[in-house]
Amino acid sequence: MTMFETPEIYQGPVDPNGGFLCCGSYWRPKAGVTDPADFGEKLQMSSYIACAPDQPCLCGSGKLFQACCQSKRLWYPICPNPGLPGEAGYSLMRVQTATFTDIVGPFVRRKLMDDLRLHCTEDTSDRVFWIYEGNPGIQTPHGIMCFGDIELLHNHTLLITALSNLRMRILLSVLHEDCGQWMARPQITYKPMQFIDKRTGQPITRTPGTPASKRRRRR
Repeated sequence: MTMFETPEIYQGPVDPNGGFLCCGSYWRPKAGVTDPADFGEKLQMSSYIACAPDQPCLCGSGKLFQACCQSKRLWYPICPNPGLPGEAGYSLMRVQTATFTDIVGPFVRRKLMDDLRLHCTEDTSDRVFWIYEGNPGIQTPHGIMCFGDIELLHNHTLLITALSNLRMRILLSVLHEDCGQWMARPQITYKPMQFIDKRTGQPITRTPGTPASKRRRRR
C-alpha cells in the first residue's frame, strides 16, 4: 500500500483565479469494523489547491497556469491521479458512466474478481460492486483512494463510473485486459456539472465538452 498525502481541506475564502477545486473519492471501513480490508462507505472530499501563475497548470494540459485555466472564464474542478499509469498528477473532472449491455455476467464477474487492482465491496444476487484502487492501492488520511467504480447488475449490464476522461480510459483498458473480445463498445454518458463563473461568482450547470453553440440553442 502506497501512502499519499492529499491536500488539506481548505476552510477559508478561495480565489478561483489562484487555484483549483480538487475532488476525490475514498473508501474506508465503517465505524466499529475491525477488518481493515472491509471498506464499508464511500467518502467524497473537496479541497482547494493554490497554483502560482508560472507553475504548470494542474489540469494536465502541459501549459503554465497563467496561459491556461487561470485565464478561463469558468472555474473548473480537478481530481488527483497518484499512482495511475503515466503519473498524470491531476486531470480535469468530467463525471461519466460507460454502460455495457448483454454481457456474459458470470464470465465477467470471474475475470474481475481475479484482478488485484479491483476490490469487491459488495457481492449479492442483485449486483457485484468493485472499486478500482490500483496495485498497490493508495492510502490517504481519508481512506483508500478510489479511481472509479465497476458495477455488475443481475440483468447482465455492466456500469463503469469515473470522474475524468483519463480515469475512464484506464478503467476501460483494465476491462479490455480482463475480458477482451467479450466486451462490445459501451455507451458513454456524461453527468452535468456545476462550475463557477469567475466574473459573477454564480454557479453554472453544464455538461463538460458541450459546444457553446449547442448550449446557446438550448436556451
